[in-house]
Parts: sequence; C-alpha cells; structure tokens
Amino acid sequence: MVPLSWYLVVAFILIGLGIYGMMVKRNLIRILIGAEILGNGVNIALVAVSIYSPVFTFTGQGLLMLVISVAAAHTALAMVLMLIYNQRYKSVDLGRPFKLEDDSNA
Repeated sequence: MVPLSWYLVVAFILIGLGIYGMMVKRNLIRILIGAEILGNGVNIALVAVSIYSPVFTFTGQGLLMLVISVAAAHTALAMVLMLIYNQRYKSVDLGRPFKLEDDSNA
C-alpha cells in the first residue's frame, strides 16, 4: 500500500503549481487552469487523508463531491466572465492596458 506521505507530496506539488499558475500568468484561461489544478491538489489531499484516517471514513469523499460540484459552477461562471471580458476588451490577456473603444474620441 502506498504511504500517505506520497499522496500528500503529490497534492502539495499540485497546489504549488496551481498557485504559481494563478499568480504568474496574465492570461485568463491560464489563471482558470491554475485554479483547477489547485482544486485537484486539494481534492487529492482530502481523499488521501480520509482514506488513511480511522475517524473520517466517508467525510473526505463527501466533501470531494461538494468541492467538485462547486468547481464546476466556478468554472462555468469564470468562462462566462471571460467571454464578457473578451467581448469588451478584445483579449483575454490581463497584461494589456484597459482601453475601451469609446475612449478613442477623447
């Protein structure tokens, strides 16, 4: 059987990669992918701790289902916001300065 520490190492690596992807990248799609990687790392940690803990038998799996459903709603909302941002600023890159089309006459 694989020890708990291996699962937690993988989970913390995924959490670190997700945080890195969210903090460093300027593209909205890459930020969303970083958030999903972060969520997957948390899910792995929850399930691993619940499997190896004698007290929490089904708590981790139940919480995982809640986290997955909230992540699906989060992703849908983020994609709608990205579409609105793309229609308004003609880019999904946050590094560009915000310039509206109406400001060209000023």
